[in-house]
Amino acid sequence: MNFESIIDDAIKNNKALRGSFSGPINKDGSKVKIKTIVMKGEAHLQIEKFIDKKAFHENIAMGEAKAKLVALMNEYKQLFITIDDDSYQVFNNKGKIKAISAKTEKKAKALSHDNKKNYIINEGDKVDFLIYLGVMSEDGKVYNRYFDKFRQINKYLEIFDKALDKIDTSKKIRILDFGCGKAYLTFAVYYYLKNIRKVDFYIEGLDLKEDVVNDLNRIKDALHYDEIYFVCKDIKDYDKSDDIDIMLTLHACDIATDIALKKAVELNASLILSVPCCQKELFPKIKSDDLNGVLKHGILKERVSAIVTDSLRSLYLEKNGYKSEIIEFIDMDHTPKKSYDKSL
Repeated sequence: MNFESIIDDAIKNNKALRGSFSGPINKDGSKVKIKTIVMKGEAHLQIEKFIDKKAFHENIAMGEAKAKLVALMNEYKQLFITIDDDSYQVFNNKGKIKAISAKTEKKAKALSHDNKKNYIINEGDKVDFLIYLGVMSEDGKVYNRYFDKFRQINKYLEIFDKALDKIDTSKKIRILDFGCGKAYLTFAVYYYLKNIRKVDFYIEGLDLKEDVVNDLNRIKDALHYDEIYFVCKDIKDYDKSDDIDIMLTLHACDIATDIALKKAVELNASLILSVPCCQKELFPKIKSDDLNGVLKHGILKERVSAIVTDSLRSLYLEKNGYKSEIIEFIDMDHTPKKSYDKSL
């Protein structure tokens, strides 16, 4: 069989290649592997060379692949290559190249190197609240200026998805969201529960700004999000006697996070998801002769205050029967993310 004809056919018909060269004619020759990859929607040939146990990669367009493979074949005695479902053993006998059919159970396939991340909400999904809020277009394309927000929403939903396993979803889930703000994440939770998990739930959102609350209710009405309602109220004045299943607190400033956590304990919340915001209460009070070298720098004192503040919050919840988990949630606002679940 003619090696060049086999390669011509593979390139012409967009077949995937995978193979390895062996027996370098030059004793200093390195081990070489090849495979088809997809970059920016187009097939490329990736050549992987190993030098001193380190791998070096070269990606070339398929239009240049034949010349490169022929050149490599002249540097090695043997090539084992799989093209889609067919495999070949290629020999270089003193410059004469010959290919014969071979058997293998493995198939070659093109690997994507576009590093497309699988999100809970993917670009291309026509998500009503994201379209309405101007994050994506009508055809599901995320606008560049909002891609950080898009990633933040998905990261939050990943955390929420794992946390929800701790909740009994066979009954109606009651969710209280304190400090809604623009409510991107609140609407994301609604969309996720309604369209992805398909569970029975109700969300009540609280915010201190009446104009914000009015705007949010207008948006939820326009979207026909009937299982959510926003009210203008301080969390301290929330006095419903029924227990809640989930308390959400997002960027509650000053001691508002602490007030929300205390209220969540009083309402016997089974799960608390909190993005704490401030350490201003502790910052002017924290003093330590042993840490004077650190605390004299404002930015470092701020970080120490934040760590101590969030540690105290975690200990408070653990004292009240919760298991606390503190994880990093760094996307847009570079803020830590915390989740707590009630010990049963």
